[in-house]
Amino acid sequence: MGRQSTRENKTVYQLSREECGLTREKASELMDGISEARIEKIEYELQEPTPYDIVQMADCYKRPDLCNYYCSHKCEIGNRYVPEVEVTELSGIILETIASLNEIHPLTNRLIQITRDGEISDDEIPDFAHISARLDEVALAIDALNLWVERTASENQLNLELLKAEKEKFTR
Repeated sequence: MGRQSTRENKTVYQLSREECGLTREKASELMDGISEARIEKIEYELQEPTPYDIVQMADCYKRPDLCNYYCSHKCEIGNRYVPEVEVTELSGIILETIASLNEIHPLTNRLIQITRDGEISDDEIPDFAHISARLDEVALAIDALNLWVERTASENQLNLELLKAEKEKFTR
């Protein structure tokens, strides 16, 4: 294996590659169409990665959260619409999801009252903003759970095919 970089302020891409124990040369061999030189330029921020590069790195490094990082930090559209998701331990994700859902439950009747006429008046905006913020927390918790599933599956610690088959039983 090549020598370990002693560079400070490593990018998330370099840290992810090194966590896998891969040299740039080996990572390049495992990815389709990404040269060792391109990986180095991305890691040293001399060249912006493309979405294709990010998907290749996410798969190679078993880090699906790299896609979320890219979208929430580097993409203009994602910067506006995709929140950064922090992947933590499953128990923390589940507790956050349940807490967020519990906060939403008592607000559902108010949400129905606000939206049943298809408009949101100025006097309804404070309540709607509060409910919308709580819904954003639920969405973020769900995104964290989905990333946890993808990451765990990529590490071969979760049978993703079985999970998908079981989930299909519950979709209408």
